[in-house]
Amino acid sequence: MPSGCTCKKTGHVNDEQCNQFDCQCQCDKTAGVCDVNCCCDPECNSDEILAFSSCLDEGGPSPIVKMCVERPPSLEDVNLQYPLRISDHPDDKLHNLMCIEKDNSAVKGNFFEDQGYPRASQIFSPGGKGSKHLGFHSYKRESSLKSNANYRVGDPITAYQSSGQKLNDAFGGHLVLPIADDGGNCIELNTVAFGKNEGGSPCSKHTDDLAADCEGRFSASRYTSNIYVEQTKGSFIPGTSPQSSILSGALIPIRIQKFIDSSGNLLTGIDDISQHTKWEESSSICANALKRMTYNVKYNHTTIVDIFVEIETIDMEGTAGNLQQEFAVKFEPEEIELSERSHEQNNLITRIRSGNPGYISGEPTLGGMSPNVNHTASYVIAQKAGFTVMDTGVGGQCDSSSSTGSTVGFANDVFVGCTQLMTRDELRNFCISNQHPMLASQNVGVDQFIYPKWLESSQDLLGIFGNSDPLARNQWVKIESALDETSFTIKSRSFVETENRCIGMPSRLRFEILWTHVGNVDHPQPKILR
Repeated sequence: MPSGCTCKKTGHVNDEQCNQFDCQCQCDKTAGVCDVNCCCDPECNSDEILAFSSCLDEGGPSPIVKMCVERPPSLEDVNLQYPLRISDHPDDKLHNLMCIEKDNSAVKGNFFEDQGYPRASQIFSPGGKGSKHLGFHSYKRESSLKSNANYRVGDPITAYQSSGQKLNDAFGGHLVLPIADDGGNCIELNTVAFGKNEGGSPCSKHTDDLAADCEGRFSASRYTSNIYVEQTKGSFIPGTSPQSSILSGALIPIRIQKFIDSSGNLLTGIDDISQHTKWEESSSICANALKRMTYNVKYNHTTIVDIFVEIETIDMEGTAGNLQQEFAVKFEPEEIELSERSHEQNNLITRIRSGNPGYISGEPTLGGMSPNVNHTASYVIAQKAGFTVMDTGVGGQCDSSSSTGSTVGFANDVFVGCTQLMTRDELRNFCISNQHPMLASQNVGVDQFIYPKWLESSQDLLGIFGNSDPLARNQWVKIESALDETSFTIKSRSFVETENRCIGMPSRLRFEILWTHVGNVDHPQPKILR
């Protein structure tokens, strides 16, 4: 039985051997921290739950399809919607009385209902079937935001900018995260929502006078210099100086954690970045214009503990033009104390789960490595990105491909390929060499198995469940490989001169993952078998 579940088998004592169990709290996806809006998370205290804006679903939707007539069990072997059973719930006793004889569509009957051609004024008028409420962003701060209350998920974060000893509203009163409008242009109308990660999509910023806009609109200091956020809603008292507000904890300054200049140099410990973005008149270059910025907000579900940014810059040339920028915000909850962790709660290591316990479709398949070749260790070296395969490389070229560039989502088929342009001599050298920049090797018995480096895979374990613990080796299954078979033989490699062709060189790596559902049929838990 996986961790986080309850055994339902009568008289069963050993939970590890229990095969009849029920699992809830699927929203508890992070071990070691309280998950936002996950009211069943045992790592959340009562104060944190009260601060939630809502409660997430504690269990996944049931894939059960109620049928009028039970069909032969043999059909289950070929039915793609397994499990497909009639529930034994008391509410289903009346099911047969309400069965329909034929239902071949998700809509009514066998055909769509003809809607005709209604007038637009009728459909889109207020109250019509196609009408939508148009909401416009307003910077007007509501009085309720000034009350002394904790942040709730989704609340805008109040922001101020200092000018000497005076504090003014920054960006109209709230911390902003620029996003793209319908034309792809960066607009500063999107506020950062407490507890919600957002961003990562590029937007474009245009200027007709780069010399005038360089040190203002295109500088990272626009979003960081002398800007403070409220620790809690209403914690700042108007009229208080910036220094006293920081000392009291009412306001938290935005810190620069990482600054990468246009030459690729990493700068840390910077207090003021306003001097780094400069217009160079002689070369008509805007040096260190903002390219990418990420807000990192550390919080404890009710208040902001710290906020810092990571910045990457680029040089812009010319007197006018466009710059593609990217903005994001990431919220990092504080971890629970060591005294609140246990092996039974599966939270000794803080990590992101791919399900609790069963995998969630599309979430990263858990991948790891055994610390020794004979798999005798009691723990696993889990990979942060999950189970990975190669990516396509730059421009689809194999020599730039990373063997760990693509994360495999659970239950998602992945096909990744690349090509490599070579001259005849380059192909011959690649084909017959034992040492080559684009080749890797592995010992198989007394022989050496040579293959392209982009097909290399150091991961040899998969997590059985989405919450598999790296400290428990029995929660992981070994990846079986033909290379482990004693009957495996290495094909000889050779170059056929008359055909300009290489034979015997491995060109494909294929993984096949077998999975199924276990546990209660009303709350099925996907797990990996082999």
